[in-house]
Amino acid sequence: MILFVHGMGFSSDRDYWKEWAVPLRNELIKQGLNLKEEQFGGVYYYDLVPGPKVGKGQDEGVIQIQIIGLKKRAEEELSSLRSPCVKDLGAIRKLSDSIVDNFGDIFTYLYWEKTFQAVNERLYEAINNSNERVNLIGYSLGSIVCFCALMQNRAAAQKVGQLLMLGSPLFWFKHGVARHADLESRPDVGRFVNVAGILDIAWPQMVPKILPRLDSNFEFIINSFNPIKGHQEYFYREEGLQAIASEVIKGWV
Repeated sequence: MILFVHGMGFSSDRDYWKEWAVPLRNELIKQGLNLKEEQFGGVYYYDLVPGPKVGKGQDEGVIQIQIIGLKKRAEEELSSLRSPCVKDLGAIRKLSDSIVDNFGDIFTYLYWEKTFQAVNERLYEAINNSNERVNLIGYSLGSIVCFCALMQNRAAAQKVGQLLMLGSPLFWFKHGVARHADLESRPDVGRFVNVAGILDIAWPQMVPKILPRLDSNFEFIINSFNPIKGHQEYFYREEGLQAIASEVIKGWV
């Protein structure tokens, strides 16, 4: 069975994953793996992650302080990398703000312990409810959720045939992830893979530098001009679907 784990944002549609499953199923069939519709599913946790701007009181203040800190770290990282797409401080700040604005919800998961545990339990429940070995596709924040949750629950991890981290923003949030998981280790899954589209604002091609125990890293060009759209197009461009399907098939058991 293939289970999708969504990224940041909000949707009341618990069947969000069906929009991804249909084109991926078609691509898998093209590549020789004919799965039934009922072999796809998704983990829904939007209701558990209200985002950094929701809420009142001390918790909200803590998250806002963390966001300010992230913007500063993002500026420092971009400056040190001397990327050709950010030639001056103004451009660096603009890009770092965009990164934080797009991925700020991740702080709710990483820094609110109650939310962290609740989201993880939702993933464990979905894995345990499957009568078949699970293949997880964690997209964006979903990749971080899968990694952190499975690192904390070996029994659940052993029921996962493979974990695909797709468009992972781990590079920007490695310090928060390190609070919950050893980055030098790997979850006890059958196969552990990173799929990185370029250009993608999440910078998923940096994941192998942070997680040295990946079994495979697949990089491909998903968008040559717009890194924000590049992050959003994995299930909507032929290149993305081909990459995901090929990695799924390599580890299918």
